[in-house]
Amino acid sequence: MTRGLAILGLICLYQNTAVAEGRINGRVDFNHTDIEGVYSGVTLQWQGIDVEFEKTFDKNNVVLSGIGFGVRRELFYGFTGFGVRKDVDRWDEGTYLAVRIFRYFELPKKGWSAGPSFALLYGVPGTTLDRTVLSGYGAGSNYLHVFPMRNVGVPPIVATETGLGNDAALFYPEVSVVLRRQFANGGISFDWIGGVRIIRFGLVDSNSNRDVFSEHQTFIPSIGLRVGFRVF
Repeated sequence: MTRGLAILGLICLYQNTAVAEGRINGRVDFNHTDIEGVYSGVTLQWQGIDVEFEKTFDKNNVVLSGIGFGVRRELFYGFTGFGVRKDVDRWDEGTYLAVRIFRYFELPKKGWSAGPSFALLYGVPGTTLDRTVLSGYGAGSNYLHVFPMRNVGVPPIVATETGLGNDAALFYPEVSVVLRRQFANGGISFDWIGGVRIIRFGLVDSNSNRDVFSEHQTFIPSIGLRVGFRVF
């Protein structure tokens, strides 16, 4: 995590051009993946909502066109130990801080641009990503437990308020391609987003004979729409 933030900070410091514009963006996205264990598999699908402040620089350089800072909230459901849905309402679960850099290239048609985007997200994953699926009932039934590999800590004040452990947070990247259309002389923008979230999951496969633990680096497809309004 520290290395990633340091690299991102150096890139931002390297930008010595003036800020041309700032916008407030809102985004909704849909994510889906299938994770296969030894004996069975599980499907994870969820939605997320982002609110972001984006700064676009006066001139593009080789590296980037601008940077964004935002807060992400994932819509999630609580599950009991064996996949039965229940009501859960915790402000910390499914909440992330995000920083994004991007490079847009103007397209021949006026008002259109496209380019890559790279984001780093830090937060507490929701229980939708932590799932246990039972393949039968009674003694000897198989089950698969899937959970994100939480890899960083949370601030002490958050841990105290929520009762979370020291390593309860998740830090992961998202890589995407964006197609942008601007209206009203750039005052309003629409982004169509296709990307991949890269999250490492732990899996526990269990049957009457043994338990098998494994880790899977999972590339999760994500599609979304972002709407932005220029504020200066």
